[in-house]
Amino acid sequence: MNITDWNQKPFTSKTFSQPYHPMSYNYIDYMDAWYNMFYLQSYQHSWFIQFSRTCNFQFPAWFQKWWTFFGLLDSIFPPDIQEKFEFYKKRTSSQPFTQPKLLTFCSRLRIPWILTWNIIKKQEQPHPFPLSLSREFNIKWWDKFNHDFVCQQKVLELISARPGSSNSKDSSNSSQGPTQEEFLTLKSKCQASLAAATDLEQYRQELLQTLKQFDDQEENEDNEEIVISDDSYVDPEFILYGGPMGQAR
Repeated sequence: MNITDWNQKPFTSKTFSQPYHPMSYNYIDYMDAWYNMFYLQSYQHSWFIQFSRTCNFQFPAWFQKWWTFFGLLDSIFPPDIQEKFEFYKKRTSSQPFTQPKLLTFCSRLRIPWILTWNIIKKQEQPHPFPLSLSREFNIKWWDKFNHDFVCQQKVLELISARPGSSNSKDSSNSSQGPTQEEFLTLKSKCQASLAAATDLEQYRQELLQTLKQFDDQEENEDNEEIVISDDSYVDPEFILYGGPMGQAR
């Protein structure tokens, strides 16, 4: 959930739908939960993780940081999936991107993974310092995943989608501005107004009015693309957490 989806200031509290103590939570609590929940019940089960079909693919900065802690690595891909991912990276190498390509690839194609962790003793500091207790994260491929979900056609559709959009069809249409039909309609009105001018001053006024119509059209398009976001906020405590990056997985 982006801060824009929260639709309030980050520290504004919301009430739980079920009785709980405390009775409310804010957006910072929501971010913390994404980190803390995977530290629970590690000895009882593993975590099966897969993106929802209704997921908002415009991930905030803090979730991209979460991905480096708990996300999968392409090293666990079977050969055919790895081949598709390499093809995707090659075909999108010239496209601008605001999040890891592996995150986009896995979220859009709903590629799942299994996450576990265990406590190990590790020599964090050289002797004579004692051994330290550390979390060792491991990820594995889900063998029952249907590889047809990552077929060549779906990868090509992903490549052609507008980078970073939550709905490629809707966003691509809205980002192209007025259609050719709308432009021709506006052009005809402007030509008719200029043709009706009877002297130089009236022609000048009509010309200024025409330019103003085009300016108003551009301003409306710009306003539609403005998105208020506060994704730059990251809880300072996040930098103290350990994660799977650099550890055995």
